Amino acid sequence: MGWVIESTFRSVTEHHWVNSGFLSGPFIPIYGFGALALAALARALANAHWALFWPVLVVTPTIVEYVSSYLLEKAFGLRLWDYTREPLNLRGRICLLFSVYWAILTVLTIRFVEPFLLSHIRALGEYTRVYLAGALSMYFVMDTVGSSKALINFKAFIVDLRALVERGGSFLPSLELDTKRLPREIKRLIKPLRSFPTLVAELRPSLDAIPGWITSKLESIIGGRHFGK
Repeated sequence: MGWVIESTFRSVTEHHWVNSGFLSGPFIPIYGFGALALAALARALANAHWALFWPVLVVTPTIVEYVSSYLLEKAFGLRLWDYTREPLNLRGRICLLFSVYWAILTVLTIRFVEPFLLSHIRALGEYTRVYLAGALSMYFVMDTVGSSKALINFKAFIVDLRALVERGGSFLPSLELDTKRLPREIKRLIKPLRSFPTLVAELRPSLDAIPGWITSKLESIIGGRHFGK
């Protein structure tokens, strides 16, 4: 559901289809972990006064977002989202505007979404639940591994490109120069850049070292406004 919300929002605002999030499939783990954290806390605080219950739950998604941003940056050396331009942000990892969005989603999740989904999950039957959970978990793991490799390849390309620029060189694709098709090294950048346009900031300082026709194609795919145009 988080994937649907975010992908729809970005597709509308950017005027083209965007598969939002870290993974290739229809998942954005931060929403899932946030919902699980809310479910666990709601049960732990079931007998607590509302003045404790709701404030704790409302700030939980913001905490999950901050921790996720920190851990992903440490793991990949990349800032996957950045709220620096938003008012009242904390180190660009969280900001007041999106914390308000998370607060609204928290209330909707606890009041409506979770009860609705749990009732339908229980109706599936024990064996169906087990096999479906196993299949989805296996797919999730495979998707995570593949998407992690995409980010690692992106980071490696950026490091190599910066080293090339420091030596005064430029990026020359090894194949398909005459066909004007994007070389394999550049194609690997598309998924991370589409999912996290803030990564353009990692690429921007070295753009002059990339042939203009490649940069133009990337701009048409990712969106020129992310390249400062």
